[in-house]
Amino acid sequence: MFAKSTFFLFVSSFTTTVVVTTCFSIPDVHQHIQSTIDFASTIHHTANVNENANSFTIASLTESFDPLSGYKELLKNHPLPTKMMTGATLAVCGDAIAQTQTATKNDEDEDSVFEYDKARGASFAVFDMAYRALQHFAFPIIVATCHGQYLGSILPDNNIIDTSQLAAMEQTLSSQLGIVPFLYYPAFFTVTGAIQGLTSSQALSRAKENFLPLMKRNLLFWIPVQFVQFGYIQEDLQIPFLSVAGLAWTFILSVYAGSAKTSVAPEKEMQNAVQEILDSDSTTTNVFDSATLVPANATATM
Repeated sequence: MFAKSTFFLFVSSFTTTVVVTTCFSIPDVHQHIQSTIDFASTIHHTANVNENANSFTIASLTESFDPLSGYKELLKNHPLPTKMMTGATLAVCGDAIAQTQTATKNDEDEDSVFEYDKARGASFAVFDMAYRALQHFAFPIIVATCHGQYLGSILPDNNIIDTSQLAAMEQTLSSQLGIVPFLYYPAFFTVTGAIQGLTSSQALSRAKENFLPLMKRNLLFWIPVQFVQFGYIQEDLQIPFLSVAGLAWTFILSVYAGSAKTSVAPEKEMQNAVQEILDSDSTTTNVFDSATLVPANATATM
């Protein structure tokens, strides 16, 4: 701003000098300097006004663009669709990361192009949407039923564990030992298997193979997470909180049981191996039969 004032002062002085020289008159230096200073002050004031206006505009835009407040507003007005879409979006992201990592690990050819399995991603999206809807209706029932009274009656009477912590642990165990094994995994293997093109017998074989390993990992991962959810997260943000944590869990789930093709592959390989054995047995039997018949015919001829 000082540079601008100096520039205008120079221009004004030069112009005045030229005019005075032309008219053969002597300028009033004090009046000229004062007018120039007033002009520079006007420019400075105008610049400050514009700067303040710009700052106000930026502040207004910052206040209006508040993603968290907008998301909370969506949760308030449309809770179920918002929770379902949040879960589906993060589930697809977690599966996509798992697909990329698995392809990078298994692919020895660096020049090969990664092909995203759309059916696998869609199966995770549909399943997670359904499960978030189940949680939306099931969690209020769990919270209303479990207040820590069951664990409180089992544990010794002391003041070490707070009632709210007992309630959170009770609600967590109700979800992990009730909903997960009897609803979550049956729905997971059914929905993902159907979308990825498995038959009922193949889906059942896949569930038998992966259920126990996944259940162990499920308890280790989700018991601490859901304890925090029930104990410290406000009710309307609990399912979004689980969806964010589910991004990491979906990666684990997708790596170990995401692709139905890899789960069915051992079964197909076994069937092919058995078929090869049967074919080789059939060939061997024909060889032995031919070897037996030839000497017999030769003897008869002789």
